[in-house]
Amino acid sequence: MLKNTNQNNANIEGSGNKIVGGNDNSQTNNYFGSNGKLSTLFEKLKASVDNSEKIIQISDDLKRYTTRRDTIGLEEKLKNADKSYLYEDFAWLKQEFHKKLVYYQNYEPAQEIFAFILAIVLEKYTNLIKPMLREGISEREILLTISDEIVNPILILIESEGCDDIIGLSSTEIQGMFHYLTGNCHINWEV
Repeated sequence: MLKNTNQNNANIEGSGNKIVGGNDNSQTNNYFGSNGKLSTLFEKLKASVDNSEKIIQISDDLKRYTTRRDTIGLEEKLKNADKSYLYEDFAWLKQEFHKKLVYYQNYEPAQEIFAFILAIVLEKYTNLIKPMLREGISEREILLTISDEIVNPILILIESEGCDDIIGLSSTEIQGMFHYLTGNCHINWEV
């Protein structure tokens, strides 16, 4: 038989504290990020950097995005799209990504990480941004879509996989990837 207990004015503080009148049959479930492709690549990169395992050759997957497809760069593309006023900001973002790319380009896992993320950026451009440009959607909405549908999901992916991101990828570098691809003629602001 249970005794009647008065818990009026009970005050507990902290995380997970509770008052139980009887048996506590509750469970605590902890969920940890899975070791997805990015997490595995970041682990390999950390080991490569720690062991100074540099390579000389750039992978074909990364070359696909670093090789210029034509001679029109970021500035000219923005000019052609009547968006020259965006050049200074976009050039800075592009340069921030490029610095990370150059710094880590001699590590095979970093090349795979960059190629993996650049592929996502290009796919999102092709399927989201390019149609918006064709339909004449406002610049504000396009920039918001780049943030909401490209930059943030990639950052969430890195975080959700529990990656030990020794590269230090932030929204700056992810946006920079978009403009880097523009400068290398994979992305166009005029359709």
